[in-house]
Amino acid sequence: MNFLDKFRYSFDNLNEIENLKNEDKEKKNIYNNPFLKSLLSNSVKVTNEIFPKISEAIDQVFLRLKIKNNFNFFVTANHFQTQAMCAMMPQSSNAEIIITSKMIELLNHNELQSVIGHEVSHFYYQHSLYPNPDKARNRVEYINFLHLSRAAEISADRAGFIGSGNIENSLRSMLKISSGLGDEHINFNFSSYLDQLRELKEIKGDQSQLFSTHPTFLNRMQALIWFSMSHEYHEFFETDKKGIYDLKTVDKKIDESIKKVTGGEIDISNKEISDKALLWGALWIYLADKKFSKEEQEKFSKRFGDKATVSIKSLLNISKISVIEKKVTEAYASASTLLKSEKEKIITKIKEIYSEADEHNDKSKEILEKIIKLLNG
Repeated sequence: MNFLDKFRYSFDNLNEIENLKNEDKEKKNIYNNPFLKSLLSNSVKVTNEIFPKISEAIDQVFLRLKIKNNFNFFVTANHFQTQAMCAMMPQSSNAEIIITSKMIELLNHNELQSVIGHEVSHFYYQHSLYPNPDKARNRVEYINFLHLSRAAEISADRAGFIGSGNIENSLRSMLKISSGLGDEHINFNFSSYLDQLRELKEIKGDQSQLFSTHPTFLNRMQALIWFSMSHEYHEFFETDKKGIYDLKTVDKKIDESIKKVTGGEIDISNKEISDKALLWGALWIYLADKKFSKEEQEKFSKRFGDKATVSIKSLLNISKISVIEKKVTEAYASASTLLKSEKEKIITKIKEIYSEADEHNDKSKEILEKIIKLLNG
């Protein structure tokens, strides 16, 4: 296992995608990148003969990251956009890294290494396996997919930090890219720049960031600083410091910080869908014996509140069981689009509810199995 696996951001997790099979995660000895023809036609491939300094920077990054160079690097003429990207196909054994001329002109040797390490790690971590947010089935799945995309950037930034040799190189590159300005214009006072993050949180964040594939540079810089303060980082690189936080705590702090900037809608929306699924699932289980006993009503009220219980009792007085089953189906159709970790929480709670029911018979067991099947799509 490469140390990059140890330092992967815990919320950057391919296992959150329910239908992703193990064979999908295995890199195969294939190379079928459709971008290559266009790149060879319209960009310049990085070789030691043409771009010796860039080539040297690349070699140093791979030595630091301790991974094999299965990449073609290209410089493309673009004097307006400071960009780099990793063009890859899922399961491919190779990838292309494209860097704009504007990026190379703006950054120095070590700062450029931060970008190279970042892009290389997208291939290493197989981020191309994450679903395209535009293919989401509803708004909640869409914003959850985008949250995974933002998480992928945190992992990639850590690789960029290590690939560049020290944290200052990464922070300098981020400040230059976010401002578009070079050394002659910037005093690299990172704490002063991060004051903007505090201001942003004080005004309840920027909800437009909920629909971004990348966290703000403010979040990303803060995340790198916290990572550099972790016990695991200092232990692995044998520094003379011990660190302040364990990496699990760092990751939770980063996740909370990003959510504060995006307005917190992800947790709110996930909870609304989960709560609705649990409510209708619980009712269906309790009605397995076609009764909603006083004891079950008390348990229902304790879990979902008096107001919800009164509403359900009123509905039962005028509705058939088929109406309840329809409500269950609708609730779990929405819940099936949640990430795997959220669905596992629902399954755990619905099993608790099942265990609390007055009776356990073949019918109630069948209902529990149907609920889990609906949840898993």
